[in-house]
Amino acid sequence: MNGILNILKPTGMTSHDVVSTVRKILNTKRVGHAGTLDPNVAGVLVICVGKGTKFSEVLINGDKKYICEMVLGSSTDTQDSYGKILEEHVVPKFSEVQILNALKDFEGEQIQVPPMFSAVKLNGKKLYEYARENIKVEKQGKKINIKEIKLIKFEYNRLLISVTCSKGTYMRTLCNDIGKYLNVSAHMGVLVRVDAKGLNINDSITLEQLKYLNDNDKLNECLIQVDKIVDYKKVYVDKKFYDKLIVGNEISYDTSNIENEEFFIYCNDLLIGIGKKSKDNEIKINKLLI
Repeated sequence: MNGILNILKPTGMTSHDVVSTVRKILNTKRVGHAGTLDPNVAGVLVICVGKGTKFSEVLINGDKKYICEMVLGSSTDTQDSYGKILEEHVVPKFSEVQILNALKDFEGEQIQVPPMFSAVKLNGKKLYEYARENIKVEKQGKKINIKEIKLIKFEYNRLLISVTCSKGTYMRTLCNDIGKYLNVSAHMGVLVRVDAKGLNINDSITLEQLKYLNDNDKLNECLIQVDKIVDYKKVYVDKKFYDKLIVGNEISYDTSNIENEEFFIYCNDLLIGIGKKSKDNEIKINKLLI
């Protein structure tokens, strides 16, 4: 039972809740997620199972895509609709061109300062812990990349936007910052993650569906093999090297066309591990996947 699950996380559950539920359904402890979603956010949650957990860092680093509602005319202490309202005012009449220009200016690499109500750590303590104690701290900005922002709908004080971005991007803060750019208070309304590392919401399954598939021995219908998602070079070796490789020994191999530090090693079309170069023209398995 090794691979990746594309789970549709409902609102009201933490990412850890989903991991815990998957563990119970599959009756296995080796389950983790590749990038959290806030409890109030729904959408794609990438779940790693078994030896798939070895790829969590790779999957976390993938781009994310969101459908986000942005509310103009009010700000909150959490920068979303679940926080305490800090300011409210009448929204100026913006043209669609003004909105489009503002969104365009937020595309590209930039430094984003995370919200106080977040799990970002400062001196070993999470920012939301400081916020709950009303302790003001100097927050460090983080480099992010907004690959694309598209306007889906605009009506008076509400925008619906599609955002493709790098990991670590806070959509709440993006909404807040766009509001500041427009000289208006703003916060995030509804948020749905529709894509993570190429896993799309249209292909996701609910926890109820996962239980049904597992109970009926159909888990292979939803368990995705890691080499279908992770874009590593594929190295194929003869079956005579199988026994040597799986115990951690090196074998001779022309490494001149292997550029990356890690790659997949196959034996008889079976994915057996993640390889690395050990010496000139020698490779070995760094992480066993069988």
